[in-house]
Amino acid sequence: MDLQDRAIKLAHPGKRFQGQFIDGFVAYLLGAIAFYLLHTVIGKDMSILVAIAIGVTYFLFSDALPNGQSIGKKLLKIRVVNQETLLPCSLAESFLRNITFPFGILDWVFIFFGSHRRLGDFIASTIVVKM
Repeated sequence: MDLQDRAIKLAHPGKRFQGQFIDGFVAYLLGAIAFYLLHTVIGKDMSILVAIAIGVTYFLFSDALPNGQSIGKKLLKIRVVNQETLLPCSLAESFLRNITFPFGILDWVFIFFGSHRRLGDFIASTIVVKM
């Protein structure tokens, strides 16, 4: 049974890019807020490390939020699901699909071929679908 048989509509690459942009901004905001709240308490250097850790953690695991929707995906009405089971993205799948972000454009080149999935989606066995 393929995606058409299950009446699943893949999310448009533009929406996916917008979602990733929003999530990057949310990660930055979380880090900035953490830095602002902590820099006088634990010092500048340590608060920078904590802020980076918070931002990166959100970015890596955000697709495992309820219904496979990070904040950006929720706003855009798309979600990440397991390719086979169509269950919402798990923590491990979210980590695997987002760990490829440093590969940048190489990660996104895959989306323009037949399956319309990023390299991270192949690794995590996930797809991004419309709600």
